Parts: sequence; structure tokens; C-alpha cells
Amino acid sequence: MGYFIGIDISKGSFNYSVVDEGCKQIESNKLSMDRNGFDEFKKVTEKYKGSVVACESTGSFHINLISFLLTFKREVAIINPSLIKRFSWSVSLRKTKTDEIDAYMIATFVCKNKENVNYLMLDDIDSIVPIARLRESIAKDIAKTKTQLRQHLNITFPELEKNYNIFTYSILNLLKSFPSAKAIQEASNMKIYRAIKHKSAGRDVNITPKQIKELAKNSIGHASSEYEALVEYDVEHLLFLSKKIEKIEKQFIDKINKSKKDDVDILTSIKGIGDVTASYFIAEIGNIDRFKNKKKLIAYIGTDPSIAQSGSSINRRGRISKKGSKSLRRTLYIMAMGTIRSNEYFKSYYLKKRQEGMQHRKAIVALMNKLVRVIYALLKKREKFSLKKAKSFSSSCANPSACSCSGVSYP
Repeated sequence: MGYFIGIDISKGSFNYSVVDEGCKQIESNKLSMDRNGFDEFKKVTEKYKGSVVACESTGSFHINLISFLLTFKREVAIINPSLIKRFSWSVSLRKTKTDEIDAYMIATFVCKNKENVNYLMLDDIDSIVPIARLRESIAKDIAKTKTQLRQHLNITFPELEKNYNIFTYSILNLLKSFPSAKAIQEASNMKIYRAIKHKSAGRDVNITPKQIKELAKNSIGHASSEYEALVEYDVEHLLFLSKKIEKIEKQFIDKINKSKKDDVDILTSIKGIGDVTASYFIAEIGNIDRFKNKKKLIAYIGTDPSIAQSGSSINRRGRISKKGSKSLRRTLYIMAMGTIRSNEYFKSYYLKKRQEGMQHRKAIVALMNKLVRVIYALLKKREKFSLKKAKSFSSSCANPSACSCSGVSYP
């Protein structure tokens, strides 16, 4: 008989529930998140030989317990919380929610969906994913700060953004010292030159103090100490974040190269996919052997179509399921856009979908899923990309209406 153990984890403790193949609860308890609690739980898993242990992804709370389990047990899984939430709604209309009930719901979900559970491997729980998430968080902060700087500079010196790339180190260093057109008008040519040519400014820009002064002289910008302070803050914050992301990216890529260099090399053999996006993709999916087939990988990412079924009626809603990792979908989107710019094979596929009448976003999702199928085959075969190989394992679907690459839209 098979057993399924659901765990609901909080900061200081965790509840577990054991159910049999009929989803009947046969044991439950609450243990502490410490060595004694871990050892007690190990005895529980040993009592139920061959049991499947599963928990929800809980930020960082689950990492220590799951890492412990993976040292002696293979049948361990992390379930997307949104799946458990929907499952709970489907089996009960009651709003009662406790840690004990949550553990039972997780165990029951795995019992009813055991064929679709992807087990973790030991190298899936390490420091790679947290570093990847940190890098993504900094990248979002950079994008937000750039937007703010554009808005504030549009008040203090709008002509500068219209004529130059304001995100070069030279321009940023200039704005750090002279955050408005008025400030530049009052500065000497030598001070402006020193700001542009500062040792931290990077490559030279095609701009001279005279050109900047002339631009500032005819500016419609409004100068005030408040807006100048906002520009200064944006610039300093952006320079700080830029240094941080460079450091994090180096640490992240070094970490990936130590354990997954071959996988990264396979992905970057596809023209249009760079080291950072390839590393992030590999960090998120972990070991490719977790996925029995390419459809499971597509479902894990969440770019499979959502389906509503009632009796014999099946409705493909025209939207992706979004059941997987949002971060992973964003990375895959970036990779797909890169292949459109740089890879004729994938670009032609995208254009073909557009010619068939697909809207841009639907064609992009079709391309994303095609890219996943190619990546899955390459990683499984341990081969690098070539046009001949790509054609052999990513041919057109025999049943387009049932294909996971069509009829969906990217959010």
C-alpha cells in the first residue's frame, strides 16, 4: 500500500498528515523545526516505507526540512501553493483553515495527483535559486529606478533624455553632480568635462561640455532643490544597484558553472540565449531528469493552456495556466525574444505563427513552448543545438488543436 505525507511548514514548527491510497488520514502530528523535530519526522517516513512526502513552497521556511529529507529519501516534492488552494476549494466549500487541515490537503492532493508529481533531487535545494531570485529582485529595482529617473529628469532637464542615452556611466556621473539644466548652466566647462570623463564613467560618450551647455541653455526644464534631490537620489541608487547586480551575476554564474556548466553550455549553444538567462533557467528547473517528458516541463513553467472541462465538454480557454514559476516564465520570455533577434530558425517559426493569424503574444507563447521542447531534448540527449537536430525533435504537431504551443496568450 502506498502512503502520502503532506507537510504544512511555518517558521517554528510543521504539521504533517499521513494518508493512504484511499486518501484516508491515518496519522497526523505537529513537530518543532529543530533537530529533534527532524529526527522524529525521519522515524515517521521510515515507518511508512515508499511514502511520498510533499509540502508547499513557503519562501525560505521549507528549505532546511526539505534539504534534510533529500539526504535519505528520493520521493520528495514541492507543490505550487496555488494548486493546493484550488484543490481545497474543489473539495470543500468551508473556509476553515488550520495548519493540520492544510497538511491533510497537501497529502490528499498528492494522493490524487501522484502521476503528475515531479520529485526533487538533492541539488535542487541549494544556494543557486536564492541567488537567482536576488539577482531578479535587483533587476526589477533597477528598472523601477530608471523609470523614476526618466520622470524626474523630464522635469529638470527633459532635453538630455531626448538626445542621449542617460543610463551610460558618463551621463549618470554628470547628473550626480549637476541634476538639472540650471545646475549645468552654472557649472564651468572644466567641471562638466571632469564629470563626463570621471574614472568610473566607463566608455567615452559622444558628447562635449559645449554641447551639454548649449542643450541646457535652451532647456525648458524646471529647477528646484526638491526635484534636483530626487534626480541625485535616483542616480546614486542606480549606480549602487548596478554595482550590486554585477557582483551578484558573477557570483551566480560562477555557482552555476561549478555544478551545471554543461547544461549552461547546451542552452547557450542556441544563438540568442546568453549566460545569465541560461543560468537562471537551469537554476529554476534543477535537474532535467525530474521531468518525465517535455509536457511536464511546460506545465511546470506554466505556459501550458488552461482547460475547463464539464462532462464531455472541454474548453481550451486561450490563456496559459500560470501554474508554474512566474520568474521562470519571465526568463523563458526573455530567451524567446533573444532568439527572435538572433536566431533565424526560431525567428522563422515566430513569423510563421504570425502569418497563420496569431496575435503577437500568442505567437510568442508558441515560440516559448517550442523553445522548451528543443531545450528539453538537448538536455536529455546531452547535445548542443544544431539546425538539423532541432528539426528532428521539434517538428510540427500532428494535432494542432491539442498542442500546448497554440491558442494561448502570454500575460
